Amino acid sequence: MRATELRISHEAVAANARALRARVPDGVKMMCVVKADAYGHGAARLAPRLEVEGLADGFAVAIAEEAAELRAAGVRGMVLILGGACEESLREAVRAGASQAVYDVDSLGVLADEARRLGVRAKAHLKADTGMSRIGVRTMDELDRLLARWKDCPEVEMEGMFTHFSAADTDPAFTAAQSEVFSRMLDRVRAAGFAPIAHAAASSAMLDPKFQYDMVRAGIGLYGCGMPAMDGELRCAQTLVTRPIRIETIQAGDTVGYGRTFCASRETAVMTLPIGYGDGYPRILGGRADVLVHGRRAPVIGRVCMDMLMADVTGIPGVSLDDEVVLLGRQGGEVITPDELAGHAETISYEIMLGFLPRVSRRFVD
Repeated sequence: MRATELRISHEAVAANARALRARVPDGVKMMCVVKADAYGHGAARLAPRLEVEGLADGFAVAIAEEAAELRAAGVRGMVLILGGACEESLREAVRAGASQAVYDVDSLGVLADEARRLGVRAKAHLKADTGMSRIGVRTMDELDRLLARWKDCPEVEMEGMFTHFSAADTDPAFTAAQSEVFSRMLDRVRAAGFAPIAHAAASSAMLDPKFQYDMVRAGIGLYGCGMPAMDGELRCAQTLVTRPIRIETIQAGDTVGYGRTFCASRETAVMTLPIGYGDGYPRILGGRADVLVHGRRAPVIGRVCMDMLMADVTGIPGVSLDDEVVLLGRQGGEVITPDELAGHAETISYEIMLGFLPRVSRRFVD
């Protein structure tokens, strides 16, 4: 087996959950977002731990299959499916005992029908579209029609009501406007006799009391990213490592990699690593990112290949084929974060953490 592996620390995630929980008032619940395999951190292993340790008042996933996976792993509390769904997925949500996002009468009817068939009461969270223009009830007229149908639908409990902020990290004025729309819709829902748990804020807005409502959704912050206000308090939970397969000295004028995009200006020690975009390490990082060797930064040179990449280790003494090289994570006093790689790759940290492909082995270190 090659030495390339992604090490995942659930203790780091739990520590982040504790830090986030400490910043939220006692009367506000915290839902942990574990969709997309907990952003690449292993949802079926992670969610039961967070539940047992009392760090999650519920979990959010994207699809019914993810909800069923959590139930199979032993999760007993609230599980919310955030996305819209086809009829079979709606029925699967009821079978899994999960709450489904609902924003139209047809979906509500399917949930009610499956609940009657199974002899259970389904649960749902009414989804309001306050500016994302993705899914959700957009107007008061739509909301009134849905509420009128829901009053005649005792088979489905309105467990919650929620919205998504579309620019909480960049546009406070628009976020405040979204929150105002949500508040008006929530008032209408409560006036109609419902008592849902209200939630709007994900990681980027969850520390602001104006947006906390009854519950917040800890997403990217749970995994140590995307919350500048908590720099130094949160820990990245992924460490991507490998070992070199060759170290060779080239001369001034020699080039490296496809397209000859790197030309040595001096005698250069080139370390070849057995990882590339076929493993999910973005091709665009060639000539932009660093790796860590002996706790020091070594720039990635040339183009990232499908299965290999090269780094300039000139000036790092004692390098050898036995060295562990860190591409993401901490080594010594240096750290490469998902946010850093995302900046180099012109993307977001979510995509970095989710991007590592199955041929990169996972190891849960704690």
